[in-house]
Parts: sequence; structure tokens; C-alpha cells
Amino acid sequence: MTVHIVNASEIRPLRNLVLRPNLPIETTVYDLDEHHKTFHLASKVGNIITSIGTFYPENDLDIQTTNGYRLRGIATHPKYRRNGAAAKLMRKAFQILEKKNCDTVWCNARLVAIDFYKSLGFKEIGPEFNISEIGSHYKMYKRLF
Repeated sequence: MTVHIVNASEIRPLRNLVLRPNLPIETTVYDLDEHHKTFHLASKVGNIITSIGTFYPENDLDIQTTNGYRLRGIATHPKYRRNGAAAKLMRKAFQILEKKNCDTVWCNARLVAIDFYKSLGFKEIGPEFNISEIGSHYKMYKRLF
């Protein structure tokens, strides 16, 4: 299994399958997908994308970031879950983010993913909240330095 920087168009099918299964693929386009500081990672087994994540610059007032990056659209193909693909992807992301002098990475985490994020050192902040058509979330963050 390897982790690569990829284009947003390469990861949208998996975003759609896992994160927006009953919605049009257009809902998988994020406003900052093409921002010059955004990067997209994919874990691959051969040519098969097994896990994905998008990282773009966005500070958060609740967390008091100064050079924060937001994680969005992390997903693992159902056939490849629990094999370490997402954790390996995140470790690669931390390396890239540290080189960008990112102080904190944060996300809105679905309830089913809370334990995964905690295993990577993320902490919850604030109350549970709902995102329409997606479900309940907690804001989570990890300080990189």
C-alpha cells in the first residue's frame, strides 16, 4: 500500500460512494478543491484507491489556529476498511502539513469516526452538531506543534 498526492477528480468517485451515496456526484466538489495550497491524498493498492483525504488551509476560531488546515472528505472503500490505509494516509498528511508549518489540523468528524481520530491524537472540542443530509458530528483537532 502506498500514499500519493492526487487530483481531486481522482478521489471524487470514492467521496461519492462513501460520503454521499444517495446524492449526485456534484455534491462531492468542495469549494477549495482547486486552491493552490490544497492537497489530496490517496492510499492505493496497485492502481486501486482504497482511502482518501483532502487538506486545505482554513483557520478555526474555536481552536485558535494561526496556520490551520482542515481535513475533509476522508473515506475508505468498504472492501478495504480496517487495513491501516486511512491511518497511513493521515501519517503522510502530518508530514506534509509539518513542512507547510501547519500548527493544527482539524475536521468535522462523523460519530462513527471519532475513535479513529482519537487513535491519531485528535481531541474533541465543542458539542455534538448535525450537518444536514449527513448526520451528527464533533469538531476535532490535532496540534502538530
